[in-house]
This record gives sequence, C-alpha cells and structure tokens, in this order.
Amino acid sequence: MYLNSVYQFKESRQKFRVVYVDMVHLWVYDLGADGWPYEMDIEDFESALSLGTILESDLSYDFPVVEHGSVQKRKRDEALRTMELLLNNHSQLFDKKTRNEIIRQSIEKFGKNRVYFIRNLRRFWERGMTPNAFLPDYHKSGAKKNNERKEMVNKTGPKRTKSAGKGVVVGNELREIFSEAIENVYLKTKEASLMDAYDFVLQKYKARYPLLNETEMPSERQFRYYYDKNYTNKDVNKRRNYKKVYDKDIRPLTSTSGYLNIGPGGRYEIDATIADIYLVSNKDPSRIIGRPVIYLVKDVFSRMITGIYVGVENPSWVAAMMALANAMCDKVRYCKGYGVEIGKEDWPSIGVPASIFADRGELLGRQADVLVNGFNVQLSNSRAYRGDDKGIVERHFRTLQASFKPFAKGIVEPVNGKKRLGRRYELDAELSLDAFTKIIILIVLEHNQNHVVSGYDFAPDMPENLPAIPIELWRWGIKNRTGSLRVFSEDVVKVNLMPVLTGSVSNRGILFKGLRYTCLEAIKEGWFERVNHTRPKKVEISFDPRFTDKVYLRPDDSINSYWVCDLADESRRYSGMSFAEAEQIYNEAKRTEAQAQQLSRFKKVDIDQQINAVINEERKKSVSRDNKSINGIRENRNEARNEERGRQELVGRKKMDHQGENVVSFSQETKEDLDYPSLDEFLEDGDD
Repeated sequence: MYLNSVYQFKESRQKFRVVYVDMVHLWVYDLGADGWPYEMDIEDFESALSLGTILESDLSYDFPVVEHGSVQKRKRDEALRTMELLLNNHSQLFDKKTRNEIIRQSIEKFGKNRVYFIRNLRRFWERGMTPNAFLPDYHKSGAKKNNERKEMVNKTGPKRTKSAGKGVVVGNELREIFSEAIENVYLKTKEASLMDAYDFVLQKYKARYPLLNETEMPSERQFRYYYDKNYTNKDVNKRRNYKKVYDKDIRPLTSTSGYLNIGPGGRYEIDATIADIYLVSNKDPSRIIGRPVIYLVKDVFSRMITGIYVGVENPSWVAAMMALANAMCDKVRYCKGYGVEIGKEDWPSIGVPASIFADRGELLGRQADVLVNGFNVQLSNSRAYRGDDKGIVERHFRTLQASFKPFAKGIVEPVNGKKRLGRRYELDAELSLDAFTKIIILIVLEHNQNHVVSGYDFAPDMPENLPAIPIELWRWGIKNRTGSLRVFSEDVVKVNLMPVLTGSVSNRGILFKGLRYTCLEAIKEGWFERVNHTRPKKVEISFDPRFTDKVYLRPDDSINSYWVCDLADESRRYSGMSFAEAEQIYNEAKRTEAQAQQLSRFKKVDIDQQINAVINEERKKSVSRDNKSINGIRENRNEARNEERGRQELVGRKKMDHQGENVVSFSQETKEDLDYPSLDEFLEDGDD
C-alpha cells in the first residue's frame, strides 16, 4: 500500500518516495537529492505517520504526449531496452554489492558508461517508476518563456541548408525590432499578416545597417521562432480583434443557453431582423412598401417559436411589444386572420413567461413597467454587440429566410448590390405583406412541429426516447416540469403591450395619427357635444400598428381599464389597413390636396385680374349721384327685372314647326296667372 507513494518529513519538509517494500522494511528515495534509497522500518514509519511527524504528500510529473515516431519515443524506448537488466532485478538494487554487479553487466552488454545507468536509475525512482520516466527533458531546453538567453556571440539553432550565408545572431537589439514589428504591425490591425511584420523587420534592420547584404539579414524562421515563443494564440486573438467581437465570436463557450432553464416559459428570447425581400401593398400591388421586419420570440427550454411579428415597423419596442403580445396569447384567431387553420394544440404557447431577454432599448417605457409590475416578468437586456447572449433566437433567422428565398421574387441579392443585369430587384417584388406573413406562419408551424434540434442539451431527468422536437419538448416540459407560464386575459395582455401614443379630442371625435375615432364611453361622457365642454384635450391611445379599425383609449393608469374606439365614418377610407398603409395613403392625399391648392391659388390670380378689369371698366361709366337717386330704386328694380325676364325668354325659346301638330292655345286671361310672382307686395319701402 505504500509502494510508489510520496511522503514528507514535517519539520524538514523533505519529500521522499517509497520505491520498495518487503515484510518488515521499506526503502525510500530522497527526492531532490542525487543519492541512493535507504531503509526504514515499517513499524517506525507507521508510528511516525500516526504521530504526524511524517505526512502524506503528492508529487506527480506532467509528462508530454509521446507521438508515434518522435525522437522522444525513440529515446525512451532505447532507455527501457538498456535498463532491462536493472529493472528485471529491481529487488536486488537496494544492496550495494549486487547493484554494482548488475550495473557492470549492463555496461558490458550495451556499451554505455556507468553514469548513463546511474542517472537513468535515479530518474526512474524520482519520477514515479513508469516507462515515461525515461523521456528526455526537452521542455528544459532553451531559455524559459519570456526569459531571453544572455547575449550570444555565435548564432544558435540549425544551420542554413538552402539560403546563402550563415545568418545573424538574435540579440537584444534584434529582439526589440521583432517586438516592435509584432506590436505595431501584426497586432495593430486584423488585416496585417505576420509576413507584413517580417517585412517591417527587414526594413528596420536594413535602415540601421545599410552596408549588409541579403545573406546577413534575420531570417523568417528566426522571426517566427521569436513570435511563437513570446505570444500565445489567445493573447493574439484578443488583441487583433475588438473586445466585443472577441467576446461574441471567439471566446470559449463554457455553458449552454438551456442550462438552469427548468421548463417552458422559464425564459423567452426575442430578437428581430430585416427580411431579405421586398414586398408590395395589400391594397395596391403597384406600391412597393420595402423590406419587412420579422420579430421572433423563442422559448429557451423547448426551442419553440412562441410568438412572431411581421410588419413594416422599424425594429423597436413598438414591434417588440407586438411580438410579445402574440407570444402570450392564443394563436388560433391570429392564424385564421391570414387563412391558416390550426388548433390550440398545434401552437400551444399561451401565457406570460417568467423572464424575457431582449436587446437594449427594446424593453423600455410604459410597456416594460407593465411587464415587470403588472405581469411580474423579469426583464434582461443583452450587452451591446453581443448577439451571442441570445444565441437561441439569433441562429434561427438564417434558417427562416432560407425557407422562402428559393421560391419568391424580390429577394435582396448581396453579391451585385443594387442592380442585377441592369434591373433593380425591388421591381420584382410580388408578395404582399399579408401573403408574406402567412408564409412566415407556415414556416414557424413547420419548425415547431417537425424540426429536430441539433445538439440539444438534454437534462439528466429527460427520457432517452424524447425527440428533440420543439413541440414535444414543450409538452414534456409542461407535464413534467414546474410550469412558468401564467394566463391573463388576452385582451388585457394585448392592450397593455401595444404601443401607446397621444391622441386629441374634439367635437368631431378622437383624432389619432390623422384618423377619426368614436367611442361609446366618450359619447356618454358628452365629449363630442358641439358646445363648450370639459372634455380632455389629450388622451393616451394603445393601438395595433397592423389594424386601423380599432384603437384603445386608456382613461387611467390601471392595466385593466381601456375603452374600445372604432374608426369613424369620416375616416372610413382607411378601414382594413395597417397604420403604415393608412399613413402612406394619408400623406399621398395630403400631397394631392396641397398640389391642388397650389394650382388653385395660381389660377385665382388670373380670375382676380379679370374681376379687377371688369370693375375698372364699369368704374369708367359711373356718374355722380345725390340723395334723390335713392327714391327711385323700386321703379328701377322693376324695370331691370322686366328687362331680365325678356332677355331670358328670348335666349331660352326655340323656334319650332307646329304644322301638323295639335296645339293648345292659352287664353289671355290665364297668361297673367302664369307670370313670375312679384315680391314687391312683400317688401316695404325700406327693404329695397
């Protein structure tokens, strides 16, 4: 039990190894001293152990890996062969006389000197009595790392076999040039290569010693030796890359995203991307609306996509809240709105998760406060430029886009930039926003129900026959793990996660983003009465950017309070649209109105000039009048009326040939009755 164990004396701290044991004695070899093993009584040794004057210790050697065919292996095997007699008679080596005899026989057999056998035998005892104890100490060759040799007069290392000349001695001066080249060239930028740094060395050395020729320059091998000896790959990678890039793409990964996520809803990750495709308007296919934004919400435990947002809102907390609202609510009605029929079991992620992990800035404002204090959700933000913090959802975007790119047109082509054979790929856009949303829904359903998660990190308690398919992992987690999802009213969740902006109130209704809305509660409060009223001037409005038909007025700070506002008849033109489409049409209408007003003002100038010309012409005909002219207004009016009637009768009468027709004549008595009625009898003298 003591053989090959290491102990040490408590007082002197000197270590020794037990190299041989018999019934009553053991022989120990003093480590660190070039001596021979000496004998100890087992009882005395055990007594010292019990008293604590001898303590157990440890001394292990970190032998290098021996590669097949290497010099190390060849020298080790040679030492084993030459030490054959000594090792086969190991028990006889602790007597001086027999030991010397065995060494003499080995010298005669193998032709090695006595020192060779003594050195290898002591190395065998010191290093644990294994075959690797005979390995050469190549790790002790050369100067220690970061410790340079003393100044050398002659060049060290292998001689040149191909290049001309003997080379140059690498002294302190040349080492400084090597270090300067590596620090200021190679480590300064990722684009620089090691050969660029070596070129710097040659330029610097040649400038310092202009009379030297090419055979007296430091070699590339010397430069690389210095680099390999003084710089590790880890240090080089950290210095040649920005810290954020290193942390995201290069640093070692020591854990997985699923670790400590005990079940479905334990943690959701949310992220967005701009799809590589151009879309057209739902209402007018001739209108290109640009590239859509896709938000994905993914459960870390099951890898299920629990919610999505597809729209033209820029990546922001507005779109993020829409995706989270979708993740927390029933998807049956949502999918049906795009023509996809599913059951609750096909997309079962309903409820509020325990925590949400998102980009910085996306979970801010009122919605963040509602999530934390209203729904008791823990929010976490990723570090800047650290997409690997959300590795579960980040990796899915490329897979998602690869599902529709081979089939659709209007795909962004990164190779040729803006043009492809002289034609812009935006002009090939054919999918509407609704159609593209339907495609994304189908892709998500296929992922949740059929995709096998490669390299899923199964927990020890998960069964071996459980497939790594998101919906199967979700169902198993709901059944066997403590569920973290909590169910709230769907309407309450949606209204509180929707973006909130300010609207105004007038007697014409609630004005929000250029559209008019009405509300039953507001009507009951008398907000729209056309008299002075204590109506609020500004109100907070929650809205779904995808639908203009309804918005939600927030009368107070309670998460359960909201009024449903419907689109007013005045804004019926924008029914069934998204706010982005409505804004586009609204702005176009405003531009059309502005252009029409501009043209109207321009033409009005000509009319004004004609009016002034008429007035000026009549002004030339005017004569002076006195107060007597006022008394004849009634007679003048009657005369002007009769003249007007005669002129209108002549203009309106058409000559007709009545020959052969039955003509009914009116008597003179009835003619007066059919004449225009006179208003004179109703007017007083002062009414002229």
